[in-house]
Amino acid sequence: MDTEDHDYTAPAAADIAEGALRLLIAQRALYAKAKRWTYLRWIGFSVMGIVAPPLAVFFPKAAVVVGAVAGVWIFLSRTIFKAFEGKLAAQGAAVQEDFDRLVFDMPPLATRVPRPTPEDVAELAGSDTEVLDRAKQGGLLGWYPLDRGAAGTVCVAIAQRANAAYSERLQRLNARYWLTVLVVWTVVIVMTSMIIGTSLTTFLLGVAAPLLPACLDIGEQLRSSTQACADRRSMADDIEHAVRGTRDNPLNDEDLLVWQERLYSLRRSAPLVPDLIYARTRRKNEEAMNSAAAELWAAVRPVRE
Repeated sequence: MDTEDHDYTAPAAADIAEGALRLLIAQRALYAKAKRWTYLRWIGFSVMGIVAPPLAVFFPKAAVVVGAVAGVWIFLSRTIFKAFEGKLAAQGAAVQEDFDRLVFDMPPLATRVPRPTPEDVAELAGSDTEVLDRAKQGGLLGWYPLDRGAAGTVCVAIAQRANAAYSERLQRLNARYWLTVLVVWTVVIVMTSMIIGTSLTTFLLGVAAPLLPACLDIGEQLRSSTQACADRRSMADDIEHAVRGTRDNPLNDEDLLVWQERLYSLRRSAPLVPDLIYARTRRKNEEAMNSAAAELWAAVRPVRE
């Protein structure tokens, strides 16, 4: 990214904004709406996975019909459902970018599309009197680990690294989840078909064919999560080297703009993480994020001071 046209100086850590809760609430709401389309896709595939095998065994003539229904569902899933999911997720990424720019006092780097209108954000966030309560209920306060005594550039860089590292941990667990689902699902279907003596034709048409779309989507989720994990780890390592001063050129404000652009691109392309994974690991991931940030502050403070 070319950052020469942007004159940016990181704000002092003590001046970093904390009044962007409306944007966080709107971002969370947009991602929640996007996940509804994700869940709709997977409900259909799950129904296919549960219904197809017994139908194929007890009503062999229905195998072709089940395969046809599966084909229609994957068409809807990969066109209409995924389009709505992608648009809402992209809007969520744009709102989160606005939040980061406000918190870090950054200039607009580029036009983010699609993005919700200010009226949409206001509707999603709710009334001003409810914002603080909703933020507390959602655990949105203290979104980034900040050291008010650190230099502004260092503070922003560590916050950006924390975001990348936190997301990397989520995507790593997401990849493990989808790998487990793929392996378990395959083993159960194959073993069940062998035990009940399903013929090869019935297995291929009534069991395997309806499940192929789901397997393809699981494989895509696994690949996307693995790549997202690697991309975030690479970014977190790059920022850490810059903060610790272990690279050739010193940390500067332009680095922050480049990393912010990378963060936005990663958010746009990352697969959505199920709420169950997010909720079950949130406290542990936040503790790890804050601990790593504190260690970085302690490592660089003697040098900076």
